[in-house]
Amino acid sequence: MIRPRRLDQIGHPLHRLPVGGDELGAERHARPEAGPVAEGVRCDDPVPAEQEAHERPPHPGGRVEQADEGHARDGRDERVKEPTVGQQHDRRVPRARGAISAPWTAAALSGLALAASFPPAGLSLLAWFAAWPLLRAVRDASWQRRLALGSLAGFVWSLGTVGSWLYPATREHLAAGPAAAAALTAAAAWTYGGAYLAALALVYGWLPRPRWLAAPAALVLLEQLRTGVLGGAPWALLGQTQHDVLPLAQLAELTGVAGLSFLVLLPAAAAAEPRPARTVGLLTSAAAVAATLLFGGIRLYALPAFDPGGEPDLAVVSGLNLAADPLAAYVAASATAPPAPLTVWPEAAVPGYLSDDPSAAGAVARAARTRGWLLLGAPRHEISGGARRYFNSVLLFDADGRLRNTYDKRRLVPFGERSPLPALSTVPRPFSAGTADAPLATDRLRIGPLVCWEAIFPALARRYAEQGVDVLVNLTSDRDLGTGASQQLAFSRFRAIETRRWLVRASGTGATVLVDPAGRVHRADTLHLGPPSGRAGRTIYVRFGETMSWLSAALLVALLLPHTANVWPR
Repeated sequence: MIRPRRLDQIGHPLHRLPVGGDELGAERHARPEAGPVAEGVRCDDPVPAEQEAHERPPHPGGRVEQADEGHARDGRDERVKEPTVGQQHDRRVPRARGAISAPWTAAALSGLALAASFPPAGLSLLAWFAAWPLLRAVRDASWQRRLALGSLAGFVWSLGTVGSWLYPATREHLAAGPAAAAALTAAAAWTYGGAYLAALALVYGWLPRPRWLAAPAALVLLEQLRTGVLGGAPWALLGQTQHDVLPLAQLAELTGVAGLSFLVLLPAAAAAEPRPARTVGLLTSAAAVAATLLFGGIRLYALPAFDPGGEPDLAVVSGLNLAADPLAAYVAASATAPPAPLTVWPEAAVPGYLSDDPSAAGAVARAARTRGWLLLGAPRHEISGGARRYFNSVLLFDADGRLRNTYDKRRLVPFGERSPLPALSTVPRPFSAGTADAPLATDRLRIGPLVCWEAIFPALARRYAEQGVDVLVNLTSDRDLGTGASQQLAFSRFRAIETRRWLVRASGTGATVLVDPAGRVHRADTLHLGPPSGRAGRTIYVRFGETMSWLSAALLVALLLPHTANVWPR
């Protein structure tokens, strides 16, 4: 007696229905007409192979599938067993779902890894391959898919990098509710980061070969564009992730941060390519990193370390902006601070207008006569053209208590100090941007003042170095930045490396530090600069500026030329 079996165990024609596209038609799945059943035979009894082949319905269009007619192997016809419907379903559906979700997961992972590469997490090693999942996902994608995946990665990255401090700052400066502040933060994150990585992912598919070399060049140009459009800022550039890897960071003396951005993306772009381009790219990346480490090690050895001894050239009194009376707190703290020819107070150390408060102006003058030269942050206003203008300023008082010079902040913070768009009146009393870029000079020092986030703009510090300043002084409040304060400090370290000048950071609520010309951070409040002859040099970057952008553009043109050789008429 034959043991009955199920249809899916014997590959019966009724069960072995092809799985294909919709074009096969519903007739492929129609139930055949039932014929007479012999007595004593069950419907699930096995069917002879000859009958199975004879009763199999023909393929639509008169074609016979390769699996039905067999194919030649070594001169023999072999029949390939088709999987059953159930087996096909089990194998193909999960693969389709994975194919749909994998690119989006890769883009999100790239965004998360990029965000973790920056402070406060500061996992700088992640930056080297953070872009690999995104680039691999968009390598063979359509331009629409590349645009969407890049937008997702950029949004996640930007939200993780700036969202933690942008949200509270938005609530305070714009007096927005939680929902409105969240919406504005998300919009700003997409505009700043989403559009940026979307552009990189979009152009990646059109880049000439080798793409592992063209992609870093495109990144440099996009970062340069991002810092200059709609009042953009060089915040969270890829090269800035290496602020704490000092042997690599020394490259900024030659190329600025742009050279580091190029270097950091190079291995990720190489890893995203198929072989043999991947192998060539990774070997080239390793050689470039090794050469940079060698250069950085030599420069670190040549630059002297911090010497806490000697007579200090300046002293910093800071951290008192949240006192009930900040001005009185700074006057009292300055009386007990170590003596120095110059005393530095942070941004907004004097919260009011000295021109409107004779008592406060007198207190500042007495402090200067007691301490010597005094550099401090305070707002000021003036009437120009019949209108009153307000400035976020640095004031310099001499040892006689007289106001000798002022510097007005030139790079104002969007939403907090100015409205980024004329149609958006988000600041009740906006500041005006200063225009002068001349150093402030005491009887012993030439000072390059930088207010708040001006320390992240390399062009300002470079201009001061061209004019031969002795030291860069960054007066900041850090009150509204939250985790952004650690990012601002990390990014400002490159100003010391690019110019090979000391950077003094005086903060009203955050970290007050000294950054030496090698980018090393020192927790100290007095600084001995040494002889003037050691601080008058001009680095390659100071001399030539953002040459890396021009080199990147030239590289892209050189890679494109072979592809356009057959386009021009002969």
